[in-house]
Amino acid sequence: MVSDERPITDWVNLPEGATELSLWSTLHDGDLIAIESDLLVRTLTLRFDVGYVKDFHNLPDENQFVVIVSGVQSVRSLSCVPWPGECLIPARTPFEQQRAIVAEYHSKWREESLSWVDFEGLTKDGLEVSSATLGQGADGVALCLGCLAGDSYVEAYIRGEAITFSIGTRHLTPQEFVEVGEAYWEEFAKRRTTE
Repeated sequence: MVSDERPITDWVNLPEGATELSLWSTLHDGDLIAIESDLLVRTLTLRFDVGYVKDFHNLPDENQFVVIVSGVQSVRSLSCVPWPGECLIPARTPFEQQRAIVAEYHSKWREESLSWVDFEGLTKDGLEVSSATLGQGADGVALCLGCLAGDSYVEAYIRGEAITFSIGTRHLTPQEFVEVGEAYWEEFAKRRTTE
């Protein structure tokens, strides 16, 4: 590596000392409804609709959960293609054994590269967020998203210099963004224990 190059901050190669923050509590089961790439100004805007969190906080329907990565350096996406064989779970199979059967089936899936343009196009048919994690280092950020796209699973990795979060017109720190979802899940857990 040339001496004036900085190490790459991305999900596979996070710099030493980078911290991870799960965005699951706010984005899980939400829909990634739009991705806007501006190559000239090097920004990437991700727009999410998370209905149950909006309802819980009595937010207007038109409010979107917006994540903007600025100084974008890298975008990648992968598609996990299901194995064409069957995943048969016999009736009355214990839960742990069911999980083992499903895990074995998933181990046979294949990862395939997916162009970023094709990934952006998937928002037309709907992408349901399964996982979302932010990595933050001294000289950059990395965002990892896992989404369900029909029968497939897709992953996206975004690397940039900085990231901002907002819900509607309200700007939030990453921690405040997470806390919006955590409030919902805390109440959800309380309801389940009283039922």
